[in-house]
Amino acid sequence: MKPEISVIVVNLNRRELLGRCLASLWRQTFSNFEVVVVDNGSTDGSMEFLRAISDPRLRIVSLSSNKGFAGGSNAGITVAKGRYIATLNNDAEADQRWLEELAVGIESDES
Repeated sequence: MKPEISVIVVNLNRRELLGRCLASLWRQTFSNFEVVVVDNGSTDGSMEFLRAISDPRLRIVSLSSNKGFAGGSNAGITVAKGRYIATLNNDAEADQRWLEELAVGIESDES
């Protein structure tokens, strides 16, 4: 099934924060989403941490150098499969109903 929402998370050397961010996404009440983590060339074990995660909703983009938030976001958007795109900073923890409420808001918008 194609994901409804692709959540793009850009990371650079923030493995510990990234772990908490991803844990908050795995607890979402909305289930039709993917997470695209774009790593901007981390040297702190972030990539090893990501590769150890076996959740099929996770997609990893590894950049050889730091492209910044905008460049990383664009790299994630390029590979995203979702109908909608959301971004979440790697130092943020999403409320468990974040994606559910986002989807309801998007679908109810008549514009």
